[in-house]
Amino acid sequence: MANEGDVRDERTTPGSDGVSFAEALSFLVDKRPQADGKPVSDRELSRLLKEIDADASHSYIWMLRNGKKTDPRASVITGLARYFGVPAGFFLDRAVYDKWVQRIERDAEPAEVPAQRGRRRGQAALLRSSFPGMSDQARDLIEALAAHVSELESEGPGRS
Repeated sequence: MANEGDVRDERTTPGSDGVSFAEALSFLVDKRPQADGKPVSDRELSRLLKEIDADASHSYIWMLRNGKKTDPRASVITGLARYFGVPAGFFLDRAVYDKWVQRIERDAEPAEVPAQRGRRRGQAALLRSSFPGMSDQARDLIEALAAHVSELESEGPGRS
């Protein structure tokens, strides 16, 4: 029998501050569409996660998105965060989630996920020519880091 301290809301991720993993993932699927404007499917997310060694079946993704599974593996959290261009804390911490929801919703242009940015020519071509042999995954990580640093700097002194 569980102690009173063990009682938790099954809809939220263990250790979270009230963030529902299903809510967070569904938000990203809805607000961060693919290049064609359509939401990414569970099957496509599964395929993309397998490419970065964060194996998850499409049915597992569906269960996470619909609240049937509430405790995803760390590799799945980091893989989804990388794909959607958000920090892993988006799925775990209410303050991070709220900040990123506001940021995503206020963006005037449709959001572009890091996996899609790798297909652009301009900056990606510059990275390729500067660092021959760099993988798409490494380039995506560098682009995400640069965007994060830029955001921190735009928040003012003492914040970065």
